[in-house]
Amino acid sequence: METRTIPLRFTERMRLFASLGSFDVVFLHRKLFSLIEWHVFRRAAGKVVFDFDDAVMFRDSKRGRPGSVLRRLKFKRTVRGSDRVVAGNAYLEGMTLSYNRNVTVIPTSIDMDRYVPKAGADNDGAVTLGWIGSASTVFYLERIRGVLDKIYVRYPNTRLKIVSDRFCDLDAMPVEKKRWRYEEEIADLHSFDIGLMPLTDDPWSRGKCGFKLLQYMAVGVPPVCSPVGVNREIVTHGVNGFHATSESEWLESLCSLIRESGLRRRLGGEARRTVKERYSLGVNSGRLAAVIAGTDKVQ
Repeated sequence: METRTIPLRFTERMRLFASLGSFDVVFLHRKLFSLIEWHVFRRAAGKVVFDFDDAVMFRDSKRGRPGSVLRRLKFKRTVRGSDRVVAGNAYLEGMTLSYNRNVTVIPTSIDMDRYVPKAGADNDGAVTLGWIGSASTVFYLERIRGVLDKIYVRYPNTRLKIVSDRFCDLDAMPVEKKRWRYEEEIADLHSFDIGLMPLTDDPWSRGKCGFKLLQYMAVGVPPVCSPVGVNREIVTHGVNGFHATSESEWLESLCSLIRESGLRRRLGGEARRTVKERYSLGVNSGRLAAVIAGTDKVQ
């Protein structure tokens, strides 16, 4: 197996495409090509498996209008021209079936050997609300800034930790800003007491596959999330985390977890069990291997 990064320059892409005939299967992740590039790519590649874990047929949540004719055309072309498709959730599968029936849903999966459970709570008495993500998604966190400031007024022992490459400030609650580093990621997750995953309810967000949610849960950190898309499936309210839509629901869920360390431990334990049983590499890697090898049966 070889992993190749798609070059930015057109001429370099053409050289890459020309080499694809030497592979039995080309596994294409998320990328949608222009018409010319797709034709060159498809003629060179033998069997193509297209894998996507975002609603790539839409613009992201920060755009006023999610619809994009060009994106839809590229998506349709890619899906129709692929031998197999792997979708990260049922919503994405639904976007695919009218173009290609050879679709398998395989959720985002976590390496449970790497995401080891966190130890007991810190002894300083502080409760850390954590958020991890990229610069492009910080705006989701900013949507609940008012909630977090109200939490701090009620519970001055709370703080927010952001692990990212872009940050925001709050008016009241202290914010610890930590630049993301792969080798420090697990330690950062262990420093969280509660994980946050707010989302907007729009076509792009409904296609998300809950990766940060699974990261929190895999190490035993109970999450509070917007019940949008796959988040509603991953988190069972009151069992392995909480759903929150309105400001009052965010306040109620966070206050409960801040007050009760036992509740955090119980929900965190159930959260890790959920990931291990349904969203781990051990459970899903064999399914992906079968799709690539063509030995599975499409449902």
